[in-house]
Amino acid sequence: MKRILGLMLVCALMGGLLMQPALAASFPDVDDAAGYAEAVEVLFSMGIMQGEPDGNFHPNGKVTRGQMAAIICRVLGEQNNLISDGTQFTDVAANHWANGYVVKVASLGIVNGYGDGTFGPENTVTYAQALTMIVRTMGLEENAISAGGYPDGYIKVAVENGLAGKFNAAQNEPLTRWQVAEIVFGIFQ
Repeated sequence: MKRILGLMLVCALMGGLLMQPALAASFPDVDDAAGYAEAVEVLFSMGIMQGEPDGNFHPNGKVTRGQMAAIICRVLGEQNNLISDGTQFTDVAANHWANGYVVKVASLGIVNGYGDGTFGPENTVTYAQALTMIVRTMGLEENAISAGGYPDGYIKVAVENGLAGKFNAAQNEPLTRWQVAEIVFGIFQ
């Protein structure tokens, strides 16, 4: 069911993209010739990824687990009417900016936290963690479990489905904003 819902969402979003005019560069620090420029532009135009307050994208900046939860919520169209819960994870207070996003992705089964009751919202998301979230978002978790589980099965399924980005990364490598943009953009290709 999740996979069908995910595919329907992808089709609807792609239809909207096809009707948009050519995009102009939105961020002065994203070179039009950069391999990730299209991913950044499309995700920005869809409201999935945002720039920083200084008007730049900061492609080499790190992405936190809290930010990744927010990105996933936006991919799913689940960014409105979020409910904060200070009891879901011991390190995500009810007033933490990402609390509603974290609670939502946890309720959807996309994240589980670290197993000790924490989520690590300010920790940089790793390649394996980001791909796990993407695979679950796309309803491919059963495939990932069959392929070996976390982390290798999730990475394998992400690669096989074009959801791993066009770069090489170690499973525990902290991801940058441009890398996350490429991975998330894979959902819409």
